[in-house]
Amino acid sequence: MAKEINASNKTCVVIGNGFDINLGLPTSYNSFVDSKQFNDLLQRGNKLAVHLKDKYDLQNWIDIENELKAYSDTEDDPDFKINFETLRFQLINYLNNLDYRNLKTHGSAYNLLSEIAKNCHNYIILDFNYTKSIEYILRSKYIDEETIDSCLVKVHGEASNNDIIFGIEDGLQIKKEHVFLRKAYPLYYKGLNLPKIFEQSDRIIIFGHSLGETDHTYFHNLFRDCCMEKYGEKEINKEFQIFYYKETGYDSLMQQIDYLTNFSLAAFRQHNTIRFMDVAHLDDMQS
Repeated sequence: MAKEINASNKTCVVIGNGFDINLGLPTSYNSFVDSKQFNDLLQRGNKLAVHLKDKYDLQNWIDIENELKAYSDTEDDPDFKINFETLRFQLINYLNNLDYRNLKTHGSAYNLLSEIAKNCHNYIILDFNYTKSIEYILRSKYIDEETIDSCLVKVHGEASNNDIIFGIEDGLQIKKEHVFLRKAYPLYYKGLNLPKIFEQSDRIIIFGHSLGETDHTYFHNLFRDCCMEKYGEKEINKEFQIFYYKETGYDSLMQQIDYLTNFSLAAFRQHNTIRFMDVAHLDDMQS
């Protein structure tokens, strides 16, 4: 079940992998593919890992979740489920060996969380990462465990608990025998009522999340509803603060928002207060 939010007018903070990267953690899929844990998969002849490495070498970049769908469509792998579970295990192993002691404390991600730590009760944090970076920083700010638990939602689980939600979203067509790829497949999966959280929040902060296709299910209602005049006398639906990284990051986010708003960018900007923040520029100002 989803966590209950007792107070209204919450600020909802959506955290994605760009947040951890801004902290200096090597959490990209590229870093995982370059790791000893992934190399171990290659050494053992994991056919899925070999496919991913070939794609990575071709593009010098990879989105593993998107490649899982492509692999399901095109490859004949009788050990696909075993290879997938082994890949997931090695990803957990890689993330559990991250060193949090030297997080970057002068960047935008750290500054945002430091601001949140001043009054955690005003925030709900939707953390899409598998890491412990947010817990680590909040503890360093002397935030107690009960408060952290009340404001932090680990949307995709946590590597340290061996319960990461890894795979593809609903709606994508896959072979029926590949149902294990669905994010909702694991026994430990817990449905989260994110639409309710977004509805109760007057302010939405997005940092490091691409709003990409593999997570569209979570955001469709939020962006669609924010384009509509449905809040009575209120002229503004919500306040958005969206962090991006350089022009390419802005372009990528706008492509996703355009789709999520059903190609209604003008209405989205008309009915909401929106601030876009370039992380690269902010960090240059602080260096």
